[in-house]
Amino acid sequence: MFKKIVLAVATALSVALCVLSAVNVAKAESTRWARITEEDVYLFATDSDKQRCFALEKSYYVEILDETDNMYFVAVMQNEKDFPRITGYVFKSQVTPSLSPVAPYYPAVKLTVTGGSAPIKLSPLASAETLLTATNSQQLSYYGKTIYGGTLYYYVWYGGCFGYVEATAVTAPAIALHPTPLQSAAVTAPPSDSQTQTPQTDKGAPASEILLTVFVVVLAAGLTLALFLPGNTRKKKVFEQDI
Repeated sequence: MFKKIVLAVATALSVALCVLSAVNVAKAESTRWARITEEDVYLFATDSDKQRCFALEKSYYVEILDETDNMYFVAVMQNEKDFPRITGYVFKSQVTPSLSPVAPYYPAVKLTVTGGSAPIKLSPLASAETLLTATNSQQLSYYGKTIYGGTLYYYVWYGGCFGYVEATAVTAPAIALHPTPLQSAAVTAPPSDSQTQTPQTDKGAPASEILLTVFVVVLAAGLTLALFLPGNTRKKKVFEQDI
């Protein structure tokens, strides 16, 4: 009888693993990406061209979260250590939707303060508010670059803040093109009509997984209890004889 119980529970758990794996695969396939295939493709803070943040690195990828008529709402970085995710907008005409992005999705590069200090400012202006100051040899997480008033600035993350630092105060970012050449990049294609009308997100995935897990646990418990119900005395004897 014990062998029968173990077999029933093992079967139920196997079903649970298969179902949850299918959910994870569907979630991964629903993620949409865009590749930066041109120079000077900027990330914007809003769905217009009035608040430019920084130029994205050519040949790398951003994750598409949503879209408007002319722009994609995207995420840069994947929340790795020292490189928190940041979101913004890019023009659809300046990027190429990608079905099969290849890691690394975006370069995780750090800059080192070379002078005595490097003020990190709210905007790329000499008169802008200083959020905090990094000192000599401190490292800043690099996201992109922009030129304002003839001065080159890098957009960085440091000490829990995003901001701009003058290029002359830090080392230059050493970024090579993505390992997948642009001319032989992964197969790309524009989103289908259904994707355009209803962008897919992962908002519902956690709830689905919880419901499936509860269902499978209840199923396993039901199978186990069924073996011990009073009405199954005859079945127990049969199991004992088999054993």
